[in-house]
Amino acid sequence: MGDFFYRTYQKIRENRKVSTFLLLLVIAGLAFCTSKVNFKDDITALIPSNPETRRIQKVLKSIAFTDKIIVNIERGESSSVEDLTQYASDFVDSLQKDVPEYLKNIQGQVADAQVLNTLDLVYNNLPVFLNDTDYEVIEQKLSSDSIQAQMELNYRTLVSPSGIIAKKNILKDPLGLSFIALKKLQKIGVAEDFIIKNGFLLNKEETNILLFLTPVHPSSATVENRPLVEGLYTIQEKLNASYGENINSSFFGAAMVAVANAQQVKNDILFTVSIAMAILPVLLIVFYKRIALPLILFVPTLFGALLALAILAVSRDFLSAVSLGIGAILLGVTLDYALHILTHIRKGEALQLMYREVAPSILMSSLTTASAFLCLLFLKSQALQDLGIFASISVVGAAIFSLLFIPQVYSFEGHKENRPTILEKLAAFEFHKNKWVIGAIVLGLILSVFYYNKVRFDQDIAKLNYESEQLTTAEKSWSR
Repeated sequence: MGDFFYRTYQKIRENRKVSTFLLLLVIAGLAFCTSKVNFKDDITALIPSNPETRRIQKVLKSIAFTDKIIVNIERGESSSVEDLTQYASDFVDSLQKDVPEYLKNIQGQVADAQVLNTLDLVYNNLPVFLNDTDYEVIEQKLSSDSIQAQMELNYRTLVSPSGIIAKKNILKDPLGLSFIALKKLQKIGVAEDFIIKNGFLLNKEETNILLFLTPVHPSSATVENRPLVEGLYTIQEKLNASYGENINSSFFGAAMVAVANAQQVKNDILFTVSIAMAILPVLLIVFYKRIALPLILFVPTLFGALLALAILAVSRDFLSAVSLGIGAILLGVTLDYALHILTHIRKGEALQLMYREVAPSILMSSLTTASAFLCLLFLKSQALQDLGIFASISVVGAAIFSLLFIPQVYSFEGHKENRPTILEKLAAFEFHKNKWVIGAIVLGLILSVFYYNKVRFDQDIAKLNYESEQLTTAEKSWSR
């Protein structure tokens, strides 16, 4: 195995221009395939999929309410109901102006035409809703004093701003007989817990207004729903600046959580990879005392990741972004292969001897690691399957590329006596011969026998979802 890689190394070195051209051609092809990858930012992809869970997901997706965004507008003690309804009116107007293409429907605002149609329906079918007691009430309303009081009330209504809307109903029903029947309707369902005021649905205390927004796209379409979520928060900031702290609004819904999850997944990927890319180069520069060396060592890792993404782009319709985030741990694993080869070269070993010693061990290590990750294919989780394929291809690709690339770019300098660095001194320490280290390990093993069964796993699957501070606050305020 070592001789095969050594002969390949020699052929590449003899034809460097052709080999470089072919390498660039391969990288360009892999980059083109990788550009076709469709990422899916769905945290639920980690959940195993079987006929039962697929049936449940199908039912949930068929329920329209699961995709709605709930808007809660709440007033403080120092603000009036008119301020509350005006805030809600401005909020609805802003939605229709700024994000109309992302909303299918807005519920919670009662149009004037709907109120009048309901009153017409009740008035035209009034006997159906009345009983003997109601007729006694109507008889009392026919007295001269009651008629006088009702006419005065009608006059005050007509001269008020709401008179424009109420005029038609007053002309048809001056004694307000329809409202006797409307009280009957309030007993049906939960209508008695809410009231309609200024065209909005309020709770009995008149402190909250609830609106229900139906997005055009399903909650799983995080890319399409992101402009809607950002638009909601922009409108909220604008209205809060106008109304101050007297009136507050909050949002919650599956689409909001899904977008927050997608953004958090991307942030976590960037954060974990950034930490690794910041710390590892510093350690490598300190150890090898060469600034350009980290660039050489990272090339096999990047090639392995590019190869894996290209193969997944061809074989999969979409790739779970969650699996890519977990795959960041491979940065250290694949980097070890290049470090192992570089360390042997640094010792001044002949390349042929180095290949015979290193190639079998690196290939065996990469294959066993890849086999372990490929076991994830037996799971019913899309994200974990993607992780298994991505990790196995990355590991093997990085190992083979390290064997062919590192000796080409890191020149053989012969045997040198270098002053050992701190890291070399630490690596040279013989832990297996130190009785204190052995004793600590044995003590830890004994203690673990008594405490291993006290480990408890969190079985709350809802904690897979990330909820921002705003969403958590909104959820808690509504659960009170």
